Amino acid sequence: MSVSDISYFDDYEFPDTKQDENQHGMLVTAIQKMGKEYVGREFLRWLMEKTKVFEQEFPKDLTLVAWNAGLRTVGLEILSLCSEANVLQHVLTKEVIENE
Repeated sequence: MSVSDISYFDDYEFPDTKQDENQHGMLVTAIQKMGKEYVGREFLRWLMEKTKVFEQEFPKDLTLVAWNAGLRTVGLEILSLCSEANVLQHVLTKEVIENE
């Protein structure tokens, strides 16, 4: 990993360009669409479960600690997008939406 790789991740966290903002908007729109359907919400919940967002563990193997931290980072980004798309409550509570 080089210094340029690290700055790539910084750019993702704080969009500097119109293209980054558009990409973020498309992700939020995709999550909104997924949040309207039961199977979409189940998929989002499954992703968060598989990325260990809801788990606490303290393995002795430092490699596993780093791996799990990376998984959680992805899962927390999904959780953040769900919150921004106003579907987080439905995803977390398995709430049924009328007219499904």
